[in-house]
Amino acid sequence: MTSSLKMPRVEIVGSFLPPEELENALGEMIRGNISPETYHSEEDRVIDHLIDREIEAGLRIVTDGEMRRKSWDRDFWEGFEGMSRERIDTGRIYQDEVVRHDLLRFSGRIEFNPYHPFFKKFSHMQELTAGRAEVRQTIPSPGELYMRILLGSNGDLSKLYESPETLIDDIVEAYKATLEKFYQLGCRHIQLDTGVWGRLSEPEFDRMLLLGGVNADKITDTLLTLINRTVEGRPSDLEITLSIAADETRIPRWFDDKELAHLRLMLEKVDVDAFLLPFELSRLEEISALQWLPKGKRAILGLVDGSLPNLENVNDIVSAIRMANRYVDMENISISPTCGFKVKDRERQGLNYETQWTKISLLRQAAVLAAE
Repeated sequence: MTSSLKMPRVEIVGSFLPPEELENALGEMIRGNISPETYHSEEDRVIDHLIDREIEAGLRIVTDGEMRRKSWDRDFWEGFEGMSRERIDTGRIYQDEVVRHDLLRFSGRIEFNPYHPFFKKFSHMQELTAGRAEVRQTIPSPGELYMRILLGSNGDLSKLYESPETLIDDIVEAYKATLEKFYQLGCRHIQLDTGVWGRLSEPEFDRMLLLGGVNADKITDTLLTLINRTVEGRPSDLEITLSIAADETRIPRWFDDKELAHLRLMLEKVDVDAFLLPFELSRLEEISALQWLPKGKRAILGLVDGSLPNLENVNDIVSAIRMANRYVDMENISISPTCGFKVKDRERQGLNYETQWTKISLLRQAAVLAAE
């Protein structure tokens, strides 16, 4: 009989593909055939069913699948006081081709909003789970917001923000108060998503940073400050996870010495309780980076590609778990997809609604085998 204490937990990054009926309902609302209220009722029904299925799949910590989101980061940020969003349909933003993009706009300094719409969404999730599972709230990391403003201003914060000298303090205070409010509502698991930490030495990203007047080697201390100040003094029963699986197309370049230096600093110095870290099953030796994870921290290993339908070899996943167990106690190891399931081009990538459940089942199978 397998001991649950020695079996790694199966977790998810956060987002799920919407079922076909929700996509159809969205199309009907856009065409004016149904009201927004009718569409939102369909969203509620889909999320209710999703939670049931997550629990049936053995997930102890569930999310709403980020079904309501339009953007993984800006939806949250525009809930702060002082922030809004402007749609740009043409233009050139750090690329050579014409792009569609949402630009952040500021009506004042960034401040906590006690009526942030995410609070209502979380409370709804709590009601739906009814104590059958714990709820994880996913939000973009404070460092992600700082980087977006820094890059959008070409390194001159005053071009976008009226009080550049207080920007870091403003972000920290707004985030800190938001975490406190989630805690008051009963949230005990918050995930900070970032696409920055896994890319700080990627040549293409380095080039983009330089175009924005940013030196990747110097930005690391700022990112550390933002996260650590934000989570400082949190309640002992509030688990904070830092996920560097925010981008479906990229796995951190663990093999690159320069990037590994940034990643090592993250593991050693970022004061969170767990890290969600994607790895390539074809390069299991890179899991040795877990040697820098402080004792008692949890490692959530992203081991199956959440953006593609092909199934990984279960024995390779088991090997990855056992490799990780050389550096981390088994009770502190979880396994997950490499990214959220809500990908940009699901048809081209061959994904469908059932694919994500097959992937979760595969992880569950590997967890059981690893514990034998």
